[in-house]
Amino acid sequence: MAYDTDLTDDQWRLIRRHIPRAKKGGRPRETSMRRVIDAIMYVVTHGCKWRGLPKDFPPWRTVYGYFSELQERGRWRRIHYALYEMVRDEAGRQPDPTLLIIDSQSVKTGKCAEAPTKGYDGGKRVKGRKRHVLVDSMGLLVDVAVTPANVHDTKGAVKVLKKYQKRVKQPRVRKIIGDKGYRGEMLKGFVRKAFKAVVAIGQNHTSTANGFVPDEKRWLVERGFAWLGDYWRLSIDRERLMAHSCAMVRLAFIRLMLRRLVPM
Repeated sequence: MAYDTDLTDDQWRLIRRHIPRAKKGGRPRETSMRRVIDAIMYVVTHGCKWRGLPKDFPPWRTVYGYFSELQERGRWRRIHYALYEMVRDEAGRQPDPTLLIIDSQSVKTGKCAEAPTKGYDGGKRVKGRKRHVLVDSMGLLVDVAVTPANVHDTKGAVKVLKKYQKRVKQPRVRKIIGDKGYRGEMLKGFVRKAFKAVVAIGQNHTSTANGFVPDEKRWLVERGFAWLGDYWRLSIDRERLMAHSCAMVRLAFIRLMLRRLVPM
């Protein structure tokens, strides 16, 4: 049976080279890796439990095992970065952006989440985890980090920016835009030292004449969170490990970029 989350032939070709080949020796791999990826995309999009996968996919333990293995081997990150550069190239942009927008999103966690990975965000009144998301001027995910919800935005920002710093040898970033939660010398000093860039605090505006007017650039990251809202698995962080939480966010944007590169 075909599902709306199944990859097309062209989409599969874009990511197939990043999927590890079967190990040498032992029994030959009998599982179709394409069906495994289809099953993972089904879970991310429709939000079912691993055990709830339709029976025409490979066994759920097999699918979950490959999901975990690909995360541990950094393959979801590699696929994300490769597709990101393809989308920017298709849009006539340089691979690395000069403008980044950052924000965080606190979400509740499911029963499986390990206790040390959870916290309470007093501002949002949410007990769970916090997603720190970095996007570019196209609204595409540049990188993501997940922390307990009680971690301050500036600390989460440094964590996700260190990921980006490690990934790009000669970053072209000149400005990073955030909301009031990112004020303070700690973040500004890190950005100045790591990227020779500045942190700008964008603010939304409300007036009687125009009503609510979003900041010129900061709304792009809000749109990114809205895109994540289309993926039911992400409505609550149901992952046991924070690394798996990051992988789920990446998978949502991987699917988004695949659909942009190869429209259905």
